[in-house]
Amino acid sequence: MLRRSHKKSRAGCLECKRRHVKCDEQRPKCIICTLSGRDCGYPPQSAGPSSESPTLDSESSTLLAAPTSTINASPVAGVPLPDIAPGASRAPQDANQSSPEVNLAHMGLLIRFNFEEHAPELNVEMHDFASKLLFKCALEAPYLMHQILAVSARRLAVLEPERADHYVGIAMQLQTKAVSIYNETSAKAQIDQTNCSALLLFCSLLGRHLLADLLARRDSDFGDFLDRFLELLSISRGLMAMSVAAWDLLLQSDIKHLVLWALEISQSIPQGHHCDGLMGLVAASKDLDAPSKEACLTAIACLQVGFDSLLGGDTRNQRYLMVFMWAPAVPQEFTNLLSQRRPEALAIMSYWALLLHYSRDLWHVADSGSHLLRSISQYLGQNWEHWLRWPLSVLATDTT
Repeated sequence: MLRRSHKKSRAGCLECKRRHVKCDEQRPKCIICTLSGRDCGYPPQSAGPSSESPTLDSESSTLLAAPTSTINASPVAGVPLPDIAPGASRAPQDANQSSPEVNLAHMGLLIRFNFEEHAPELNVEMHDFASKLLFKCALEAPYLMHQILAVSARRLAVLEPERADHYVGIAMQLQTKAVSIYNETSAKAQIDQTNCSALLLFCSLLGRHLLADLLARRDSDFGDFLDRFLELLSISRGLMAMSVAAWDLLLQSDIKHLVLWALEISQSIPQGHHCDGLMGLVAASKDLDAPSKEACLTAIACLQVGFDSLLGGDTRNQRYLMVFMWAPAVPQEFTNLLSQRRPEALAIMSYWALLLHYSRDLWHVADSGSHLLRSISQYLGQNWEHWLRWPLSVLATDTT
């Protein structure tokens, strides 16, 4: 799995330092502050070479522009993309000369993008429909095009581990740029018939990109992971709220069939019994009040839908939906229990880790499920092993 080169941000923004979270150091506004809507600022730097933004190495210089680069006003085939980033040996460009908007690196990322790899829960017919709609919308929404390129680069970081750091850096730049463009468009202020499909697709790709980044982390303890997970939940809820606000528009848009399909799947009734023991432990708990128990049982029911799909041979091909949907679908009360580090909620989270383990063939997930499950078990200690009995037994069987 991917590792960061250092555990702490060396030149992070003031807000991230205040909140004790790792900053990606993107300027003028980091991705965490951009996504969460917080004010972002950096401490003043002394003049001289040390105050300049780091330049891309020779290998990266032919790829994507830094997040602060501008968008050329003359689109090529309707797709305005960033200018080529200047390299150390590249001569200064004439201010009156138009910069190329598309380079071979962009094209390479686009060609290697496969929608089926990013939305594996869709069936063949839905993949074809959604893929065509995705590129149709991206031609009119630069923020979506940038996010397509970003998530393509993020996937390549997994497929080509020897160049992982290179691709992760490119993915972060493109993701930051995508959010920046979105924030600068009227789409953020008003959702209408012309942009609702692009916005929903953008939210979906962005959410999965952020999840992949989180699951790839191995440089922090479980407490730090949980803080970042809760941050992701907050962002995911914001993305979902945007979709809910545009519900009537979505039902009249090109993406209607995909929305109705997802709605049907999300309303599935649990069928299996994989989580029965966990439900019994929650129901019998003397430390949870009634609202907390209800929230926990709702979160468990969603997990059971996921296990039904993965282990029960669901014919609707929703196999991996709860891998991506469980976190944003849990009730706010359950999120509160997680933020309080309540052991019951963390034990329930271990079943999601098992769901990830069963889905380890997905590039977003890889071996994160087993790592997360072991981290939760270690965090809770032996007194809670009976709550984690089934997940740990599956993991022990799979690793022997």
